[in-house]
Amino acid sequence: MLNLAVRSVAAVAALLVGTIALSGCISTGPKNLDDAPDGVPSPVATEVAGFPALDDLIVRTADTELRLESLPEEAGYAGMPDDVPAITGDDLYVFVRQDGWMLFAEQRGGDVVGCGPDLSEPEITDLGRGWWKVANRSEADTYALWLQAGSGPGLPIGGTVGSSQAYVRWTTTTTFDVPATSSLDVTASPDGEGGSVQLHLRDVTSPLTAVAATIALRGEGGGVDLQLAIPDWACDQPGDLTLFSRLSPSQMATLGEDGAVDYDVELVLDGTTYTASGSADGASSAEPTWTPGLP
Repeated sequence: MLNLAVRSVAAVAALLVGTIALSGCISTGPKNLDDAPDGVPSPVATEVAGFPALDDLIVRTADTELRLESLPEEAGYAGMPDDVPAITGDDLYVFVRQDGWMLFAEQRGGDVVGCGPDLSEPEITDLGRGWWKVANRSEADTYALWLQAGSGPGLPIGGTVGSSQAYVRWTTTTTFDVPATSSLDVTASPDGEGGSVQLHLRDVTSPLTAVAATIALRGEGGGVDLQLAIPDWACDQPGDLTLFSRLSPSQMATLGEDGAVDYDVELVLDGTTYTASGSADGASSAEPTWTPGLP
């Protein structure tokens, strides 16, 4: 019994020594604004929006540093206020003071079809020491840039639960070529009454005025051929396209209720035919590979 107690004490001591050694190797706790990696600018001019707290976001370009009071999380759904600070350039640098907080950013352009803003994501790079680079990879335009940093419980060891978020009116100066992408979903209705097929195209440069699409699905019980069309509820931004077809209960039963199928798609855009074949598992979106590649 005594031997067990001695071993327990030794184990706890070893754990404490290991923890101390680990803490000496890992940089935890709040970051230092002045300890910036190479490449982060040190502008002379500083602007303050509201009454920023210690953990609120700081944004830099070569010319200006913005200190931003954190907005309520609901502001991300309410839209950008009129009085937010403006900044220009293709690259921004954001300081996130708390260790373990991650940065998220979303560029919101104009509402051109009555369905909400045109959304895109900048490129985000963790530079270390609390600094993140946010780089435009979309068209040159003025965006409502929504920035949000935060962490969850236990991130990192001894970390802080919290968040800070703000808008910046971001004018970018360079247009980047955004490659076209697509996704395919075959899903069963939750009520068991059939299902649906949805094909989404994004950032396509070809005119989307003359569109036709068919899809052949093969499941565990046989095959189903469908025509895809633009649904009445579609609300696509320029360059994006939604194509849709319903699956009847008998068609869904033929394919199998889990939505795992093989597919062949033929898509006509402005007189050019594109084809893709592959498999969809019903649990996540498939990403078709097109021949020729989407424009």
